[in-house]
Amino acid sequence: MGQYEKKRVIALTQGVNAPSTRFRFHQYQNDLVSSGLEVYEATARFRAYAPESRLIRPFWFAAALADSLIRVRKTAEYDLCFLQRNLIATLGTWEAFIKKPLVFDVDDAIFLSQRAGSVDKIARQSSLVICGNNYLANHFDKFAPVVVIPTAVDADIFVPQSEGPNFRRQVIGWSGTSGGFKYLYAIESALHRLLDRHRDAIVKVVSDRRPVFAKLPPDRVVYERWHPATEVQSLHDFTVGLMPLTDDPWARGKCSYKMLTYMSVGVPVVVSPVGMNVEVLEKGECGYSAISMDDWVEAISRLITNQGLASQMGQTGRHIIETCYARDIIGPRIAGLLNKVILESA
Repeated sequence: MGQYEKKRVIALTQGVNAPSTRFRFHQYQNDLVSSGLEVYEATARFRAYAPESRLIRPFWFAAALADSLIRVRKTAEYDLCFLQRNLIATLGTWEAFIKKPLVFDVDDAIFLSQRAGSVDKIARQSSLVICGNNYLANHFDKFAPVVVIPTAVDADIFVPQSEGPNFRRQVIGWSGTSGGFKYLYAIESALHRLLDRHRDAIVKVVSDRRPVFAKLPPDRVVYERWHPATEVQSLHDFTVGLMPLTDDPWARGKCSYKMLTYMSVGVPVVVSPVGMNVEVLEKGECGYSAISMDDWVEAISRLITNQGLASQMGQTGRHIIETCYARDIIGPRIAGLLNKVILESA
């Protein structure tokens, strides 16, 4: 290969709309290309996770296994493979046959559910593991060189609305996949108390399916189906954004992306002080942490009834994004790392 010929990177991703694909690969593609790389994506055509129906799982597994082998064989044509998670969730399949060098990108505590050490085996064969936070890095640094790079927000797309947080109506907002509903349900009693106390307040949930609350009045809950074309506008409706978590190993591995998107659009936050959330809160007064139900009630009440406070915290949050977590900061770092791994493996 000529000295000035472009190096080629192949990314084995989980699916076009998978959060890890969108926010830890797609949004960096222009930065990779600008750095001189050619980039190709080979996404999992049959998804990496088993379907709910046990009847069709054997057929899914056969198709996913064959598709994974095709994608792995494709890596032979490239100078570096960028892998996100196992080819088939929790299992070890064809990963050992991926052409080196391999960069393994991790944004969840996927090692907690691995079978037969499948995730750790991928790390051992990697030239570099990119971790979304320090908790993940502390696990993977036993197996390979590790660098911590948070998930970035595209601050040119996730922008505040001109008038600041929404005060036309008091909107207590939560956005995320339905897999995170358990965290939202855990603070339902606090939300119920808030709706009793603030008669103009509503709870808005943006997700792939409608939540089912046990206590909240249906006429005080607004559900909006998530769509990439409307996700920023949906966040603009929020007066305050919530990120409740339980303090457990899986939650500690989360990369606070929900919190970061709220902050990027200038919305103040109330979050559980778990994992990376603590690190983000320490960067400035962008919101409050909450542990007890009383904490959640008081923190949210303070923000939805004090426009000046909410606006100031929203502005601080936006500033934190622009200086620490914006795509135009993180993207070039990713590109530099991939180029370095290719160079060192030549």
